[in-house]
Amino acid sequence: MNTTAGSTKPAILIYGNCQGEHVGHVAQYLPGLREKFDVKVIALHVVTAPDWDTLYDEAFFANVAVVWNQVESGEPTAHRKIFESRIPPGCQVVKYPPLSILCLWPFSGADPRQAVRTEDFYPWPDSIAASLANEDLSDDALFDRYMQLSTEKMPNINRRLRIDGIRGKATDALADIPIWDWVEANFRDRRLFHTSSHLTGLPTGHLLKALIARTEGLTAAEILRARQETDFLLRHYRGQDVEMVPVHPLVAEQLDLSWYNPDQRYRWHGHEWTFRDYILKYIRWEPYLR
Repeated sequence: MNTTAGSTKPAILIYGNCQGEHVGHVAQYLPGLREKFDVKVIALHVVTAPDWDTLYDEAFFANVAVVWNQVESGEPTAHRKIFESRIPPGCQVVKYPPLSILCLWPFSGADPRQAVRTEDFYPWPDSIAASLANEDLSDDALFDRYMQLSTEKMPNINRRLRIDGIRGKATDALADIPIWDWVEANFRDRRLFHTSSHLTGLPTGHLLKALIARTEGLTAAEILRARQETDFLLRHYRGQDVEMVPVHPLVAEQLDLSWYNPDQRYRWHGHEWTFRDYILKYIRWEPYLR
């Protein structure tokens, strides 16, 4: 994805989490954009201290003309400080927010088993399921117990949505591209998230087109072309779907999710699981890669 040595084209550098990586994956396949720019990515969630002297040294930044910079609240990390210190003078910086929604998964609390990260680690916690980890019950009895407890402890999901909105608008205020209002207007009718922070193709494309529209060095005709190419490329794109966390039926009911299908199968790496399958396997922490 990163530019090859000796390139004379200016570069767009994307700094962000896995959402930024996916935006970069799509951007590199847009012919209209690649005619004008190289595309580079620094993934903030996996960069290490030695990387700044090897992969992302000062030469890496030499041809950067535009930075798509994912903002984050709080004190800047050491990595961000290094990154921002190396942005070339006069470089255009477009700030964009990370997208997230927590109300779709209201039990994403602590699970002590996550401290041991094996290859079959389940990274998206469910506190109700975790509380049943030591229960010696049949599949039917265990799932019934999960449904009983999760129904009893289900919070007010619309209140959770309002909290998401407060958080989303606060992040938008730090960025050049506000996006929460678009999320709130669309998430009931279209699936936008596979997990609380992993995106489907629709928000990936929406974000990429917004970034393209704000990129200096592109004419109006080139922006239109790149946006059309984005729509064409993503028409069947499922996004970050290697792990799809099922939505609880009561959550879907409270939020009136028109896309929700109680019989849907969710991709989990090489598997296609129902909500019930996922919950039982999560409770028992069953291997899925072996």
